[in-house]
Amino acid sequence: MQFISYQRIDPHNSWLLFLKDVFSLLSIFYVTAYIIIPRWFIRGKFLLCLLWLVIIYAWWSVLTYYSAVLTLHFLSPAERLTDYLQFMIDKGILGAFRISSITDYLLDFIFLVAFPLTVKIVQSFMSIRNVKVNLELKNAELELNNVQLELAFLKHQINPHFLLNTLYSIYVLVSDKDDRGEQSMMRLSGMMVYLLHESNQPEIELNREFQLIRDYVELERIRYNESLQINVNLETDDAHCTIVPLIFFPFVENAFKHGPRTSVSNAWVKINISVKNHILYMHVSNAYRELPKPQNYVGGLGIQNVRKRLELYYPNRYTFKTSSEAGIYSTELRVDLLEKENKDQ
Repeated sequence: MQFISYQRIDPHNSWLLFLKDVFSLLSIFYVTAYIIIPRWFIRGKFLLCLLWLVIIYAWWSVLTYYSAVLTLHFLSPAERLTDYLQFMIDKGILGAFRISSITDYLLDFIFLVAFPLTVKIVQSFMSIRNVKVNLELKNAELELNNVQLELAFLKHQINPHFLLNTLYSIYVLVSDKDDRGEQSMMRLSGMMVYLLHESNQPEIELNREFQLIRDYVELERIRYNESLQINVNLETDDAHCTIVPLIFFPFVENAFKHGPRTSVSNAWVKINISVKNHILYMHVSNAYRELPKPQNYVGGLGIQNVRKRLELYYPNRYTFKTSSEAGIYSTELRVDLLEKENKDQ
């Protein structure tokens, strides 16, 4: 564009002015693009950017003045170009800052630098935006991977004592040719299938989660015989209601893990879970007796895992609390499922 404009004035003697514009534009562009924009402009240091504009404007004007002097002194420019060069020489080396001529100089300067610098500024902002988007995607991916790892940990943290004692109970039932042995084996098999395969889904039907709890409770009932009082109430007014898998199981497992620690005659577990009008209520309680914990005891990982998953999948839509008083340990959970369904739609 600069070359064409100079060719119209003088096709034979304007090359020095063209080289001046190329040199000044290269120096202005690359310093501005790779130093000023990332270090000052992007970081909001606009006063420094304004100062830089004054500096590059002065730099360009000085080069313009001396290129005019050289062209007029060593070349034989046409009349039209001579008038243009003489005008710049008459205004002096600081002609670009004189009130009478600043408009002419400023228009030439803007014509020279505005387009390339605007493209670079837009490109810089787009690059920053892309970096932020990629960072957000990576953070989301890391968060998802973290949740998947936690879920995998949760699925494999079923009390090994439960599995061992349940297998032994099933063995005794099968040895005695008790019909409950076959039923118990099917329940345990169903639990394993659910934990290893079905629970990988983001959400699952509530009835399937209920079935996992029923199977677990019945196996515990066989394990403790009549020594543990168990009361279970699972109901929903929506057969197709879905929920994040394995939300209830850690609380139910904890109730059986800690409830029977009381005296055999006073051990009990109560499980109440219901969904009404898209509001989920859970109340799990058990008889409780505080026992001294071994040194370096680490517990409660399953509950912490569930808290994280509740915060991830139901943020600001759930309430969760636990209490331990008068020999009763209870856990209460309330989740608004309707709001999540509306957002998904």
